[in-house]
Amino acid sequence: MAGLFAGGPANVPWTRALEGLGDVEAARVPVGLPHSVAQVAAHVRFWQDWLLELAAGGTPGWPDHAADGWPEPGDWTDLRAALLDGQDRLQVLARDAAFMAGHTPGGQSWATLLSNFAGHGVYHLGQVVLIRQALGLWPPPGGGDTW
Repeated sequence: MAGLFAGGPANVPWTRALEGLGDVEAARVPVGLPHSVAQVAAHVRFWQDWLLELAAGGTPGWPDHAADGWPEPGDWTDLRAALLDGQDRLQVLARDAAFMAGHTPGGQSWATLLSNFAGHGVYHLGQVVLIRQALGLWPPPGGGDTW
């Protein structure tokens, strides 16, 4: 479980997927696709923050509608930093054997919940790569999977 939220052999990490994007590029929605990189990042950050609040002992509210989990992105630099910081914080939790062996207040194992959220993040990471490809912005400056 220690590799959750870290990227791996099957996908680039978030740091690479977001590398080199300025606020204008991050906000562009490609023709034929529903979201920009910034919108996808804001969605992932929303759920990441929800999970981190729950893990800290809070009681985050569940959105009334799916659209409520897609907040406006706001400032790209701040959003990017917050998303990556949250990924780092989730990696720390995933490496904590005692935490991962425990259960949420609702009785679900933390290992299962973090695995589900990691899958959610990788799903949207793929969207980010696709959006960048559609915009002609892939691979990022540091390189990325092109096959």
